[in-house]
Amino acid sequence: YFSELRRKMNFAEAELACRGDGGRLLSIESESEQKVIEQLITELRPSDGDFWIGLRRNHGDEDSSSDCSSQYYWLDGSKSTFRNWHLDEPSCGYEVCVVMYHQPSAPPGQGGLYMFQWNDDNCETKNNFICKYTTERQLDPTLSPNSTQTDTFFPS
Repeated sequence: YFSELRRKMNFAEAELACRGDGGRLLSIESESEQKVIEQLITELRPSDGDFWIGLRRNHGDEDSSSDCSSQYYWLDGSKSTFRNWHLDEPSCGYEVCVVMYHQPSAPPGQGGLYMFQWNDDNCETKNNFICKYTTERQLDPTLSPNSTQTDTFFPS
Protein backbone atom coordinates (compact mmCIF):
# COMPACT_ATOMS: atom_id res chain seq x y z
CA TYR A 1 0.00 0.00 0.00
CA PHE A 2 1.05 3.57 -0.57
CA SER A 3 -0.65 6.74 0.56
CA GLU A 4 -0.15 10.14 -1.05
CA LEU A 5 -0.54 13.01 1.40
CA ARG A 6 1.48 15.81 -0.22
CA ARG A 7 -0.86 16.52 -3.09
CA LYS A 8 -4.56 15.96 -3.52
CA MET A 9 -5.96 14.78 -6.84
CA ASN A 10 -9.28 14.08 -8.47
CA PHE A 11 -10.28 10.44 -8.94
CA ALA A 12 -8.88 9.99 -12.48
CA GLU A 13 -5.58 11.69 -11.59
CA ALA A 14 -5.19 9.50 -8.51
CA GLU A 15 -5.79 6.31 -10.53
CA LEU A 16 -3.24 7.43 -13.14
CA ALA A 17 -0.68 8.18 -10.41
CA CYS A 18 -1.16 4.69 -8.94
CA ARG A 19 -0.98 2.97 -12.35
CA GLY A 20 2.13 4.95 -13.30
CA ASP A 21 3.85 3.48 -10.26
CA GLY A 22 2.68 -0.09 -10.89
CA GLY A 23 -0.42 -0.13 -8.69
CA ARG A 24 -4.11 0.69 -8.72
CA LEU A 25 -6.35 2.73 -6.48
CA LEU A 26 -7.09 0.70 -3.37
CA SER A 27 -9.58 -2.15 -3.47
CA ILE A 28 -10.71 -3.46 -0.09
CA GLU A 29 -11.60 -7.13 -0.18
CA SER A 30 -12.54 -7.86 3.44
CA GLU A 31 -13.24 -6.37 6.83
CA SER A 32 -9.73 -7.39 7.94
CA GLU A 33 -8.17 -5.47 5.03
CA GLN A 34 -10.38 -2.48 5.93
CA LYS A 35 -8.89 -2.61 9.45
CA VAL A 36 -5.33 -2.71 8.03
CA ILE A 37 -6.06 0.43 6.00
CA GLU A 38 -7.57 2.17 9.02
CA GLN A 39 -4.37 1.42 10.95
CA LEU A 40 -2.20 2.65 8.06
CA ILE A 41 -4.08 5.96 7.94
CA THR A 42 -3.97 6.32 11.72
CA GLU A 43 -0.19 5.78 11.74
CA LEU A 44 0.31 8.41 9.02
CA ARG A 45 -1.56 10.95 11.17
CA PRO A 46 -2.91 13.00 8.29
CA SER A 47 -5.00 16.10 8.89
CA ASP A 48 -8.63 16.07 7.79
CA GLY A 49 -9.01 14.83 4.24
CA ASP A 50 -10.81 11.91 2.65
CA PHE A 51 -9.04 9.19 0.63
CA TRP A 52 -10.02 7.98 -2.82
CA ILE A 53 -10.44 4.21 -3.10
CA GLY A 54 -10.81 2.33 -6.38
CA LEU A 55 -14.57 1.82 -6.24
CA ARG A 56 -16.95 3.59 -8.63
CA ARG A 57 -20.00 3.43 -10.87
CA ASN A 58 -20.08 4.20 -14.59
CA HIS A 59 -21.26 7.68 -15.48
CA GLY A 60 -24.03 6.04 -17.51
CA ASP A 61 -25.32 4.51 -14.28
CA GLU A 62 -26.18 7.92 -12.81
CA ASP A 63 -29.66 7.91 -11.41
CA SER A 64 -31.53 9.20 -8.43
CA SER A 65 -32.81 5.84 -7.24
CA SER A 66 -32.37 5.03 -3.59
CA ASP A 67 -30.33 1.87 -4.17
CA CYS A 68 -27.46 2.07 -6.62
CA SER A 69 -25.06 0.06 -4.41
CA SER A 70 -25.08 -2.95 -6.76
CA GLN A 71 -23.72 -0.77 -9.61
CA TYR A 72 -20.30 -0.20 -7.98
CA TYR A 73 -17.21 -2.06 -9.18
CA TRP A 74 -13.50 -2.16 -8.30
CA LEU A 75 -11.12 -0.66 -10.87
CA ASP A 76 -8.63 -3.52 -10.40
CA GLY A 77 -11.25 -6.15 -11.28
CA SER A 78 -11.62 -7.44 -7.71
CA LYS A 79 -14.90 -9.28 -7.25
CA SER A 80 -15.15 -8.41 -3.56
CA THR A 81 -18.60 -7.61 -2.28
CA PHE A 82 -17.31 -6.17 1.01
CA ARG A 83 -18.65 -2.65 1.57
CA ASN A 84 -18.27 -0.18 4.43
CA TRP A 85 -20.76 2.57 3.52
CA HIS A 86 -21.54 5.39 5.95
CA LEU A 87 -25.18 5.63 7.05
CA ASP A 88 -27.44 6.57 4.11
CA GLU A 89 -24.68 6.07 1.55
CA PRO A 90 -24.28 5.69 -1.33
CA SER A 91 -26.57 8.59 -2.15
CA CYS A 92 -26.44 7.83 -5.89
CA GLY A 93 -27.20 10.70 -8.25
CA TYR A 94 -24.13 12.24 -9.86
CA GLU A 95 -21.66 11.11 -7.19
CA VAL A 96 -20.09 8.02 -8.76
CA CYS A 97 -16.58 7.78 -7.24
CA VAL A 98 -15.93 6.59 -3.68
CA VAL A 99 -13.91 8.01 -0.82
CA MET A 100 -13.03 6.64 2.58
CA TYR A 101 -13.90 9.30 5.12
CA HIS A 102 -11.11 10.79 7.21
CA GLN A 103 -12.50 13.81 9.04
CA PRO A 104 -11.34 13.49 12.67
CA SER A 105 -12.25 17.10 13.55
CA ALA A 106 -15.79 16.97 12.09
CA PRO A 107 -18.66 16.68 14.56
CA PRO A 108 -20.32 13.25 14.47
CA GLY A 109 -23.30 12.81 12.16
CA GLN A 110 -26.19 10.36 12.48
CA GLY A 111 -23.86 7.56 11.44
CA GLY A 112 -21.21 8.52 14.00
CA LEU A 113 -17.79 9.95 13.31
CA TYR A 114 -16.74 10.47 9.69
CA MET A 115 -13.86 8.04 10.04
CA PHE A 116 -13.12 5.24 7.57
CA GLN A 117 -16.66 4.66 6.29
CA TRP A 118 -17.25 5.05 2.56
CA ASN A 119 -19.10 7.80 0.73
CA ASP A 120 -19.90 8.36 -2.93
CA ASP A 121 -18.47 11.69 -4.04
CA ASN A 122 -17.98 13.93 -7.05
CA CYS A 123 -15.08 12.47 -9.08
CA GLU A 124 -13.57 15.95 -9.59
CA THR A 125 -13.09 16.60 -5.86
CA LYS A 126 -9.41 16.74 -4.83
CA ASN A 127 -8.61 14.11 -2.19
CA ASN A 128 -5.78 12.08 -0.73
CA PHE A 129 -5.54 8.57 -2.16
CA ILE A 130 -4.20 5.09 -1.42
CA CYS A 131 -2.59 2.82 -4.02
CA LYS A 132 -2.47 -0.95 -3.77
CA TYR A 133 0.24 -3.13 -5.27
CA THR A 134 0.51 -6.82 -6.00
CA THR A 135 3.71 -8.73 -5.33
CA GLU A 136 4.42 -8.80 -9.08
CA ARG A 137 4.37 -4.99 -9.24
CA GLN A 138 5.23 -3.64 -12.68
CA LEU A 139 5.61 -0.01 -13.68
CA ASP A 140 3.48 1.19 -16.56
CA PRO A 141 5.95 3.13 -18.77
CA THR A 142 3.13 4.94 -20.56
CA LEU A 143 1.89 6.45 -17.29
CA SER A 144 5.06 7.91 -15.82
CA PRO A 145 4.30 9.86 -12.63
CA ASN A 146 5.24 13.55 -12.64
CA SER A 147 6.45 13.69 -9.07
CA THR A 148 8.56 11.84 -6.60
CA GLN A 149 6.51 9.71 -4.28
CA THR A 150 8.26 9.06 -1.02
CA ASP A 151 5.47 8.50 1.47
CA THR A 152 5.17 5.23 3.35
CA PHE A 153 4.82 1.89 1.58
CA PHE A 154 3.15 -1.01 3.36
CA PRO A 155 3.23 -4.56 1.97
CA SER A 156 -0.16 -5.87 0.89
